[in-house]
Amino acid sequence: MMTSKNDVRSVLNKNWHLRDLSNDDSTSAIGQVTGYACVFNQPSEDLGFIEYCDPNMFDGVDMSNVLALYSHDLSNVLGRVSANTLVLGVDDYGLKFTLDIPDTTLGRDVYTNIKNGNLEGCSFGFTIKDDSWNRDENGQLVHTILQIGELTEISITPLPAYTETSVAVSRGLKKINEETRRKKARLFLDLTEMEVF
Repeated sequence: MMTSKNDVRSVLNKNWHLRDLSNDDSTSAIGQVTGYACVFNQPSEDLGFIEYCDPNMFDGVDMSNVLALYSHDLSNVLGRVSANTLVLGVDDYGLKFTLDIPDTTLGRDVYTNIKNGNLEGCSFGFTIKDDSWNRDENGQLVHTILQIGELTEISITPLPAYTETSVAVSRGLKKINEETRRKKARLFLDLTEMEVF
């Protein structure tokens, strides 16, 4: 598993694009899958807060050595940018990837499970460089990832929901909850003082 300093976010990929490469003698890949590891401006599921990914969050991020993993497990490598088996690109929708699935036991299992619809999730592991926390007009806590510090991996996952949160998200959530608690306490004190007069 990735270290706890990394954040992980998952997205549902019901429309994988698969290409069978098993009859292509020029490659050792059995197939190719294209999808999105991250989508922009889409609300997460309610995790006690709603999260959004800013369209500029990957600006200036080095993606030259990103890994493709199965389920965030470093012992389950499927590809790598530096090996030309993983291609990453950012478009208006999100972080798009094309992965050449290796002709390994893991690769064949992953490819078959994607084809059969058993695997619908994709994630990315990263560190946060800049983010914001606020509350919307309904009081819902909103977290926006503004800038990625480091993109370490993308993963094909069996669970297409947010799978983990790291210390960085927990600290930010704790901070905004503390600020909200202080504001309520100040408001209570102000109201109490008003009643005294």
